[in-house]
Amino acid sequence: MIGLSLLFGSLWTIIILLTGIQSQNVPCTTPARKSGLCVPIQRCLNIHRILTNPVAPSPKLAKYITRAACALPGVERSICCEPQEVSPCSTAEQNLLSQDCGKTVFDRVAHGNVTLVFTYPWMAVVRYNESGRIIDGCGGSLINERYVLTAAHCIKPRSTRKLHSVILGEHTKGQEVDCEVYYLGDTVDRDCADTVEEYSIESSEFHSDYNRPKYNNDIGLIRLDRNVIMKDHIQPICLPVTADLQKQIFDKYILTGWGTTENGTASNILLKAFLPRVDNRDCQQILTRKRLNIQLGSKQMCAGGKDLVDACKGDSGGPLGTFANHQGTRFVQYGIVTTGIGSCGQNSVPGVYSRVADYMDWILEKMQPNC
Repeated sequence: MIGLSLLFGSLWTIIILLTGIQSQNVPCTTPARKSGLCVPIQRCLNIHRILTNPVAPSPKLAKYITRAACALPGVERSICCEPQEVSPCSTAEQNLLSQDCGKTVFDRVAHGNVTLVFTYPWMAVVRYNESGRIIDGCGGSLINERYVLTAAHCIKPRSTRKLHSVILGEHTKGQEVDCEVYYLGDTVDRDCADTVEEYSIESSEFHSDYNRPKYNNDIGLIRLDRNVIMKDHIQPICLPVTADLQKQIFDKYILTGWGTTENGTASNILLKAFLPRVDNRDCQQILTRKRLNIQLGSKQMCAGGKDLVDACKGDSGGPLGTFANHQGTRFVQYGIVTTGIGSCGQNSVPGVYSRVADYMDWILEKMQPNC
């Protein structure tokens, strides 16, 4: 068994261009005192050949391999490899978005309804260090084992507020264990989720053309510090990756979040709201009539605002989606909350969302493979 001898977690943000593929690797020093890269052992070609050879390595080689062990979060066996021996990611490893997404089991959203514990397992809570206090802020959605999709204004640096961490698996804030209680006659059954998980942030990036006054290109990615182990209450959401999904338009969408409710208070329980789609031309007319300084772009969409249902500020960065036909019925994210106008369901003004389908190329370009 190879021991763990090197740990370079503080260097995870270094990006190295390797054989034409941009990937993140951890610098290390080999037992021969040469510069190396800590990679999964199957990517170190010379070492992998030795270990898969039916002939046992010599004692000298075996000692070298043992001394070259290093640690990568979420990787069972890693090795400090000479750079010229590191193979690029395989095609399978570069498939960045999970095919096993959008599966669900069956107060910040204004006039929203309480959700069940396992219904929206991709929901993320973005936390901030605000002048020394750790607070919950924006929402987001888990899109693979390393990335959370959110809004640009949620991660753009501010002088008094900095990104701190991401919480996954949350349903009821302040409650140690989230459970569903079922009553079957005189029998009471409880179905409980595991505890929430907190992840530090390795890096973040927002769209270079983000322009907050007009809310254009309000999209960003957070890369977590380690791989997420998927569980029943922590699962990735689907994105509109195919042309068919990108072209689809729905009459209604589902918004989830913990933000301010119509009563002006934050909800500790994850809520949902069903929002009707609003045509951009109609939406722009409403925004103009309300004298709101928002000029909609082609990569934005509107939803809600009717019957006092909308998205308030607390849901910034959260997902707007619906169930669609994608390898069966899956939940697909179509929008990211950019602004809820600040009326919290009182003025019947639609919420404005970044249209995820129009940013798929940007998302895939910015995501880094996990190999």
